[in-house]
Parts: sequence; C-alpha cells; structure tokens
Amino acid sequence: MDVKRVLICCANGVATSTMVSMKCKKKFKELGIDAEVQTCTSNEAKSKAASFKPDIIISNVGKNVRVPEGIPVVYGVNLLSGQGADETWAEIIEALK
Repeated sequence: MDVKRVLICCANGVATSTMVSMKCKKKFKELGIDAEVQTCTSNEAKSKAASFKPDIIISNVGKNVRVPEGIPVVYGVNLLSGQGADETWAEIIEALK
C-alpha cells in the first residue's frame, strides 16, 4: 500500500491543525492507512503543497484555501467538534483511495 500524504492547515499552523493531525494519525492507524501527516498555516498551504505533494489537504479555515490545482480540499473543523465528523471522515477516506 502506498504511503498517503496529508497536509493539514489552519490560520496559524499550530492549534487546530495539530489537533486534527493527532486525530488523523489515530484514525489512519485504526483503518490501516499508512500516512505521512504535516501541518502548516493557510498562507503556507500552496507552497507547502507544491513541495510535499499531498494526496489531500484538510483545511480548518474553509475550502477556499489556495492550493495547487487537482488536490482535494476537505473542511476539517468537524473533526474537532464531532458534529458531522463521520461525513468528513468518509470524504477524507474517499479522497485517499
């Protein structure tokens, strides 16, 4: 199985992206998904994505974050609140297939 690359961004690249990163690592391990997860600020997302080449970007600042074309962006705040988290996980897992 290929290693999946996941980039998680938030406004400052610290609090919410780190929390979502921890949740993703745990969920991926439970699902047997081998993934490399990195975090960044929303302003860094485009340049970070160009070098990291993620399979998906999870954004805690909305889906309008500027990223290279062709990389799916999922809104990840539901992973923090728990409301709608199942739908968000389904969207993430589908994008990683």
